[in-house]
Amino acid sequence: MLTRLSAFSAVALAAFFPLSVSGQAICSAPHSSPTLSQGGSISTLPPGAGWAQISFFRQRSLSFFNQNGDVQDFLAASEFLTRSVFLTASVGLVEGIDLWAQLPIHNLDVTSDGGNSASSGVGDLRFALRVTPALLGSDAPVGLRFGGKTPGSTFPVDATILPLTEGQRDFEVSLESGTAFGFLPIYVAGWVGYRWRGLSDVREYEPGEETFGHLAVGGAVGDLTLEVGADGLWGQAPTVSGLTLSDREARRLLQIVPTVGYPVGPGKIEVAGQIPLAGRNLPTGVGIGVSYRTTWGLF
Repeated sequence: MLTRLSAFSAVALAAFFPLSVSGQAICSAPHSSPTLSQGGSISTLPPGAGWAQISFFRQRSLSFFNQNGDVQDFLAASEFLTRSVFLTASVGLVEGIDLWAQLPIHNLDVTSDGGNSASSGVGDLRFALRVTPALLGSDAPVGLRFGGKTPGSTFPVDATILPLTEGQRDFEVSLESGTAFGFLPIYVAGWVGYRWRGLSDVREYEPGEETFGHLAVGGAVGDLTLEVGADGLWGQAPTVSGLTLSDREARRLLQIVPTVGYPVGPGKIEVAGQIPLAGRNLPTGVGIGVSYRTTWGLF
């Protein structure tokens, strides 16, 4: 996560970014887009229809959830700042199948008593294919999503450089569902999934497999849309050089994700937050995202 530091700063980095936190902070959310409200819809996009979104995200952390789940300050009075742009799009392929893709661009900055450092570039690229019963002519409100992640840039061998990517590939599958209440402008949506995490050959590091989930309740007041969601992430112990570490090194996260949206011009602007409540081996900083989304082929 860093450009080149002084020797002292390199030592400080190793101290205030534990192994399971280093390289992980930019992807602490169980799902990929910090401002992608579900809008109460589980059905896939019609063939040829779709949407595109640009999101701006910022997270500032002075502390992290340590191995015991307690909040602990980074050493050397360190401050970790993440600023990201997410370019996300989805398009319907055939009835019952749609494709989703995301390109993140990160600017990472660390300020400490030992020096300052920054790194910018492309993060992990993410893709997903969603299949619903509409493929078979059914309107059941469920969907099965198959997703993956691949590095968008090279993981640096130099320990004094902050990586923009985790340096390995993932594959995940999730089941999602939701329903809207016709007598009220309210919906409930959610999903649960499992993520298989690959090996980073460069650092001989394999993050533990992860179970993740999301549950949200939302609705509309006139043109204003409101949603309150909760994210959960439960990781297994990572493996380093073939040795599985203690379960205390695994990632955990529980956070609240409120979202407010309003139509502006041909699209919709959304403001979303990420508020960590509990966890392990991940930053505690509150994140805020602002996005603009436009659609085509939809009524």
